[in-house]
Amino acid sequence: MVPGLGLIPNVIIDQHFAERGRIGRLLGAVAHNPRMLGIGIDEDTAIVAEADVLPVIGSGGVTIIDASAVTRSNIAEAKPDRVLSMHDVTLHALSAGDRFHLPTRRPRAP
Repeated sequence: MVPGLGLIPNVIIDQHFAERGRIGRLLGAVAHNPRMLGIGIDEDTAIVAEADVLPVIGSGGVTIIDASAVTRSNIAEAKPDRVLSMHDVTLHALSAGDRFHLPTRRPRAP
């Protein structure tokens, strides 16, 4: 993981998300940074940064991972042969027309 463009503060974005099976990678990233929101964007899909609201456009989906309420994680004991464990992770699956409100960390239907 490297610093991005800083387009949306406190957000980690991963692209080609479903097509490349990147949920584990994004879970690991938010486990290391639980205050940040993880956003996985599928191919032919986008989120539009409109102030505090992120509308979803395109033919794929957007996965949002919120680890702010995680009650347990084994990330501190991470070893190459150990599988990540996280309890109480919030996951949102959004499609075109859905919107995500950043301040409340809640989705909104079209």
